[in-house]
Amino acid sequence: MNLKEIRVKVANLSQNSLARDTLWMLFSKLFNVVMQAAYFVVVARLLGKENYGSFVVVASAASIVFPFVALGSEHLLVKNVSTDRTAFSTYWGNALVLLTTNGTLLIAILLLLSPWFFPEIRWQTILLILLADLIGLALLDLGHKSMMAIDMIKKSAQLAILNTCGKLLAALSLSVFFSQPNVNSSVDTWACLYFVSSVTMAITTIALVNKMAGYPRPILSKLKSNIGQGFYFSISASANNINANLDRSMLGPLAGVGAAGIYASAYRFIDVGNVPLFALFGATYTRFFQHGASGIKGSLDFAKRLLPMLGLYAIACIVGYWIFAPLVPAILGEEYRDAIEALLWLSPLPALTAFQFLAADTLTGSGNQKARSMVQVGAAIINILLNIWLIPKFSWQGAAWATLISDSLRLVGLWLIVFALHREASK
Repeated sequence: MNLKEIRVKVANLSQNSLARDTLWMLFSKLFNVVMQAAYFVVVARLLGKENYGSFVVVASAASIVFPFVALGSEHLLVKNVSTDRTAFSTYWGNALVLLTTNGTLLIAILLLLSPWFFPEIRWQTILLILLADLIGLALLDLGHKSMMAIDMIKKSAQLAILNTCGKLLAALSLSVFFSQPNVNSSVDTWACLYFVSSVTMAITTIALVNKMAGYPRPILSKLKSNIGQGFYFSISASANNINANLDRSMLGPLAGVGAAGIYASAYRFIDVGNVPLFALFGATYTRFFQHGASGIKGSLDFAKRLLPMLGLYAIACIVGYWIFAPLVPAILGEEYRDAIEALLWLSPLPALTAFQFLAADTLTGSGNQKARSMVQVGAAIINILLNIWLIPKFSWQGAAWATLISDSLRLVGLWLIVFALHREASK
């Protein structure tokens, strides 16, 4: 291939909207990988595995109920505004109303239940973490989806960077102003900094969305229909979060916060491996709706175009974890040595996630969100039962088994439905 042909291919790539959007999302995610790695290492080292485990237990519980904060209104915003830009102010306003009202209710419920779920953690600390993750983070996510809906992927990526930078600043503040030599920092102090960072970034996000896309003009009479349409999106996302986070939340009361800290530290590296996948599926999310307008065949044909790169990435990810795992104690400290084994156990998860998302977005894009939700709910129930059975017997190893089994079953279930619907449509 000569220089002229290379220039033509580069020019074509830069003009391809999918490639451009994916590159922007990937740049954002890769930048965030570096920022999140720095933030994670600082916080894990300063808090120690006990305090870090306490923080993770509350944050994981918040992530499970997080999808019900906005009740799927953020996904409805993407779905409807991507085809009708004039509807933005209404869906933006209704989503803000649902988010703030429902988020406040969920925080109150979790606080009432906290003596049973988080007996070793002060309620003030729990409140700050919940406010950060159920209000602040939800507002950031809504702003991110709003930019996607109006095809401003670049701005959406920049908002994601803003969020991570805020958390890194909070972690650096913990290190500079609140740490003492040879003494673990308090989880209470970290909760305060975490809360301030999240709320500050959320307010900034709302201001930017209002300026670039339009001010909210809610129509309360449409809230009921929004809730009905968004319910299956919430169910699906919550079931997904249960599979990803329930084990970390249950490890605290069933096996101790030390085990939760070890497992969560290993899982943090798994989250890093998922970043490129989230970038790709974030950029393709609206396209699955566009291709799926003609039915399951259209969304599946689009999914097939992504299959080769996902296969290569899955293999590279598993190999990379096995090479990287022995370095964990050098990064986090000797008290995290057990995280090596935990990371090796969890190493297949990004591969499972890649093919799950491919099948799941194929169903969503073709109007089969209900089927996607039912599979994910079923996998979440299996995950809960397995965790209750395995964690008391095997600590974090039991949590790892529960996650691997439930994720594998979810992968198989999603693809079986895709193929069944495709075969029916082809008759």
